[in-house]
Amino acid sequence: MTALVTGATGFAGAHLMAALRQAGEAEAYGTSLSGSADGHIRQTDLTDYDAVVALLDELRPETIFHLAAFASPALSFKEPVVAVTSTLAMQINLFQACLALRIKPRIVVVSSGQIYGMTDAARLPLDESTPLDLPSPYAVAKVGQENLVSMYAKLGVESVIARPFNHIGPGQQPGYLVADLTKQIAELERDGGEVLRVGNLSSKRDFTDVRDVVRAYILLAAKGTVGEVYNVCTGRSRSGQEILDLLLTASEARIRTEPDPARMRPADVPDLRGDATKIRLDTGWVPEIPIEQTLSDTLAYWRAQPA
Repeated sequence: MTALVTGATGFAGAHLMAALRQAGEAEAYGTSLSGSADGHIRQTDLTDYDAVVALLDELRPETIFHLAAFASPALSFKEPVVAVTSTLAMQINLFQACLALRIKPRIVVVSSGQIYGMTDAARLPLDESTPLDLPSPYAVAKVGQENLVSMYAKLGVESVIARPFNHIGPGQQPGYLVADLTKQIAELERDGGEVLRVGNLSSKRDFTDVRDVVRAYILLAAKGTVGEVYNVCTGRSRSGQEILDLLLTASEARIRTEPDPARMRPADVPDLRGDATKIRLDTGWVPEIPIEQTLSDTLAYWRAQPA
């Protein structure tokens, strides 16, 4: 069996490629805009329809994990047009290429728990039927992806939608809470600094280890119901302050925090916590890696980076 991972050199994509290779059940190929020395990673601009057709015609994958998209909710406020148009163009090209080549892979489309937005706290935890309230251009793009799944299903494209909540772990780059905190702490430890610059630490998020998340994607490809949406989450939310406190217990550095306006978002959802009952019942997936281990591994990743 051949599997294709779009966005294979991104945070989740790289972990998914590793998980597929470790499982050994599929020959895993990936796409990357920038290319890679890995012969199984193909440099492909997914906004170029002809390039997508050529890739799918060569590989004829039985499974596609579609992770490639504009990745940052925060940055989407600065580049809203790019965030929406690039994300939708990539998925349209992928689906159109499948139709043109008359191939019928099982596709896992990665949406986001961000699309639930400013939901009433009384609704927590959020299941897949919760009304959506889009807090960012990034969320608008993700809902667009889900709508494309519905439209193309009528044309015979078989997809399952994953709605992962915040996923964290080693390899995540700056621009996200845990990556920013762990990177700064590792630098302060190395350089002898004391000031940790932070954004809003009161917001609560449902954090899942990225290695658990990609395992969910693999199970959804095998056992998920076509056309259905599945939350990927732990069911528990933690504030940024809770995350910071856990990290500080793992560091011997003497650190104090200072607010950084540049790290504040125009719209920040107070609490976002999902209900993973559906994916558990349909696939058997449950998160396995405790957050303490995730944070320890992420901090170790940044400690190992060169100065």
